[in-house]
Amino acid sequence: MAIRKKSQPMAEKPETLACPKCGHTNDTRGVKTVQVDLRPVLTPEVFAFPDALAEVSCLKCASCGYWICLDYRIELDDNPEIDLNPE
Repeated sequence: MAIRKKSQPMAEKPETLACPKCGHTNDTRGVKTVQVDLRPVLTPEVFAFPDALAEVSCLKCASCGYWICLDYRIELDDNPEIDLNPE
């Protein structure tokens, strides 16, 4: 099993947020946090990339239905064989 690098905590969410599409003010109590597995397609330009897990905080506008991303965090598998930018 791959070791995960330390990651930053998600940002604090505001109490309300204006929709960038219609301007409606939304209450952020309805924020959803979803996890997405990222599996990149390797190409000659992208020859090595570790699998990753993204955690996304998002909110659906109550007026127009537009999905607003409040914050996200991506955790890469720490695979030293393909870690191109070691810390």
